[in-house]
Amino acid sequence: MKRLVTGAAALISAAMMMSCASKGEVKVLIENDSDLSRVNETVELDFNALKAGIEGLTADNAVVLDAEGKQVPVQVYTERHAEELLIFQASVPAGEAVEFTVSAGVREPYDTLVYSRYVPERADDYAYENNLVAGRIYGPALADPRTFGPDIWLKCTDRLIVDEWYEKADYHHNYGDGMDCYKVANTLGGGALAPYVGDKIVIGDNYASQERICNGPVRTKAVLRYDAFDVDGNLVSAVKEISLDANTRFLKTSTWFDCVNLQEIPVVLGAVLHDVVSRTDGDHYIAFTEKASDSSDPGRDGDISVGLVVDAAEQGVEAATMDGHAVLKAVAVSGKRFDVWTGSGWSQGGVESPEAWAQAVKDFAYAQAHPLKVTVK
Repeated sequence: MKRLVTGAAALISAAMMMSCASKGEVKVLIENDSDLSRVNETVELDFNALKAGIEGLTADNAVVLDAEGKQVPVQVYTERHAEELLIFQASVPAGEAVEFTVSAGVREPYDTLVYSRYVPERADDYAYENNLVAGRIYGPALADPRTFGPDIWLKCTDRLIVDEWYEKADYHHNYGDGMDCYKVANTLGGGALAPYVGDKIVIGDNYASQERICNGPVRTKAVLRYDAFDVDGNLVSAVKEISLDANTRFLKTSTWFDCVNLQEIPVVLGAVLHDVVSRTDGDHYIAFTEKASDSSDPGRDGDISVGLVVDAAEQGVEAATMDGHAVLKAVAVSGKRFDVWTGSGWSQGGVESPEAWAQAVKDFAYAQAHPLKVTVK
């Protein structure tokens, strides 16, 4: 889910304008020079550059073909800063390269595997899901809990179930496709970035406003804004951009903290600890597994796994335990983007063991540190 265009968009755009103007297609070479095979990893391309290189290309007729000439799901959307992106997913074995073709054509139908929406009928939740995970972030109408962090919903189906569960209003019971058996309370829940002072995490209110940027089939994205809150005598506000792609267990959250009086803000990426059965601390990541925490029968409802990953570019990241949370300590710069990923899994929904989960989180952190190389021919 990391930004995978390895050169500046302007450079790609210029190269395409000079060499591909008025052509019918553009070739995209994706190289994996790491030791880890990548499966269904999202590739981002500058859509304006593609339009300059492919005559008649639009957001509605853009298609992407793999090396065998088969269409893959594609999405074109506009970021909130007006940048247009074309995205699709690629699988690339370790040490190898694959080629895709972008052209104008007629899209084949394909399933939407990712979705999010504002849920005013349930106290202003903002809910999100893909074919593997689901969750929600609490809104202003909810008096308690007040939290920066998400509630984890557990799925054992690849169907999109958020709307069904809200309509049924009984998602704490497993009807065969999953349930909510995770307890958030006034904590960071399943993982969020927050300031800290001493040995205490400072948690602001629920989000104050929301705006959805895009919705499937490859990615859903939204911006959440948080009112200013007190951090050791200083008012700090926050903007969070959440992004979930298909075929991943990890939600990406980009956070901008803003404070007039502070240039640097000590922060943690933290998730609350319940009845933990296994934990692994690594370089820029933490993986742990615990028993179902919001359940009358944890043995029946299985184990919940949580993963925390901080951008590999951040320096001085340190794993610790603080205020009842597993945390990765770091320093955010006021007004500057800070990227993290939070993952979840379930013993009844595809996570075979705590050891398998620890490896999955380790591999994900490695992939973020070693992005694919994308070259537009």
